[in-house]
Amino acid sequence: MGKIKVLSEDVAQKIAAGEVVERPASVVKELIENSIDANAKNILIEIKDGGKKLIKVLDDGEGIASEDVLLAFERHATSKISKLDDIFTVKTLGFRGEALPSIASVSKVTMITRTKEENIGTKCIVTGGKVEYFDEALSKEGCTIIVEDLFFNTPARLKFLKSSSKESAYISEIISKYALGHPEISFKLIIDDKEIFTTSGNGNIKEVFAKIYDFEEAKNLIEVEKHYGILKIKGYLLPPQFSRNNRSYEIFFVNGRYVKDKNLSLFLEKGYSPFLPAGKFPVAIIFINIDESYVDVNVHPSKTEIKFKDEYKICDALLLTIKEALKGDVLIPRETISINKNFIKEERIDFLNNPPVENKINSTNREYFCNFEDKIEKKVNQVNQYIKEFSDFYSTAEIIKNEVINKSLSKKTSINNFKIIGQIFNTYIIFVDDNNLYILDQHAAHERILYEMYLNYSKSFVVQELVVPHILNLTHSEMEFFKDAIDIFKNNGFDLDIFDNNSIIIRAVPFTFGIPKDPSYIKEILDELREENFPKDKNKIAASLACHAAIKADEILSIEEMNKLIKMLFETENPYNCPHGRPTIISFSLYELEKKFKRVIS
Repeated sequence: MGKIKVLSEDVAQKIAAGEVVERPASVVKELIENSIDANAKNILIEIKDGGKKLIKVLDDGEGIASEDVLLAFERHATSKISKLDDIFTVKTLGFRGEALPSIASVSKVTMITRTKEENIGTKCIVTGGKVEYFDEALSKEGCTIIVEDLFFNTPARLKFLKSSSKESAYISEIISKYALGHPEISFKLIIDDKEIFTTSGNGNIKEVFAKIYDFEEAKNLIEVEKHYGILKIKGYLLPPQFSRNNRSYEIFFVNGRYVKDKNLSLFLEKGYSPFLPAGKFPVAIIFINIDESYVDVNVHPSKTEIKFKDEYKICDALLLTIKEALKGDVLIPRETISINKNFIKEERIDFLNNPPVENKINSTNREYFCNFEDKIEKKVNQVNQYIKEFSDFYSTAEIIKNEVINKSLSKKTSINNFKIIGQIFNTYIIFVDDNNLYILDQHAAHERILYEMYLNYSKSFVVQELVVPHILNLTHSEMEFFKDAIDIFKNNGFDLDIFDNNSIIIRAVPFTFGIPKDPSYIKEILDELREENFPKDKNKIAASLACHAAIKADEILSIEEMNKLIKMLFETENPYNCPHGRPTIISFSLYELEKKFKRVIS
């Protein structure tokens, strides 16, 4: 008997649905795209329990005629294309006819809709792919889709979803991207009966950016537009000093479609690369408009992956656009430290005509919150020159192994006998004992110290109270991750709380080696918490906190501070590597030095 069997229709539909409906955010994306294709001017999205319990999308678009409602739930039924070649000229976001049937096969879907030509609407209920109700119903012009009990009949997929707060964050992110991509549409997001944001739909992308992300950043957006024949590139870029820790803020739209494309990201980052430190990524919204025949959107059912004809010509044009936009004194950081002394949250409703009052900070505390981008570039150049000059010297250096360091720098004995020579490039500490010369990376060393303190939730932090509490604005997505991690921050030297729906109040920060930490670096940590397994992985959280809280390269330390840093390092469980695996210290034996100066024969 043969092994190959034809899958049942039910199983095949659920497998196919998995390609389109990965998580609640996928459902929201598909429904929003349908609303945009229907020429809606207002779209309301409401979710509960991270979208697992309820997703509701209501629009004022063209609606679906009564005679087409049942067809809309049939697989590969669509009004967008009729033959294969149409895929290469399609102007709509949807075209495959898979979204609604896929969603309906793994949930309970209620559709209420009416077109302009109809006097009464239609209501249809489909559960697990089966039509349960179909009749006339009162309805406004447009379409309302209600998705309930997502994945009720595929429990294996349900158990792989994140917490409700995480799923809500993913939904908020995708809606934010579409709101930026279509500023001419008013988006309103409600999560668990709480309004998260509403955009005006007046076409002003900077206003949308201010509403969703940050008012101060929105004022710094660089607008650029270039035409290359049939190709048009328009971008809204933040200067390099506003860079983030991941690519979540690299947003691309091709002919109005939100896409993820590695090559577009690569060339965007190339344009920024002369101005960004390692590990940082730009914040940019890029719109690419080109003749539809140059784009293949039928790469994956999710429709976020595309292929270009003459891809590298398009990427080169993007690179040129970015480089030209970033020229000039627009890159000079403009410090705009803000604080509201009365702790009154201003509503950011009218970006152009009614901007919020700028917050102020006590001038005596300003030095603690300055920008270090210029120092970073200087440090990189210095270290590169240092490595070039001493490359031969480095080639014979050994990274200190556990057995070596235990002999020459025992915690109990030799650690008390070292002598500090000094600090070079404001980054590396030079010290010696009787037989070795040591070079210590102050940032990596402090990372290791803090990492072990964070792992053990040490209470020995020195805390710096801020002269004026700092209000830090977060997006809804960042806020959801912050809620999960708030106890971690509190246990590790921060005095902070949630201030309102989209901001937190910071009263005190960790104070190490005479340097209080900039409260805004909490955002950088939250960027990392968005990665998979966060914030459940305690080790990764501790490593992230330690990296951002540690003293930086190019920070001057006193002899006393250097002494303290070395002693604290060798009180840790593993003083030889930072949490990310880099060495904290390297050594040169007296024998190796004497060989270099020809005092001994090899």
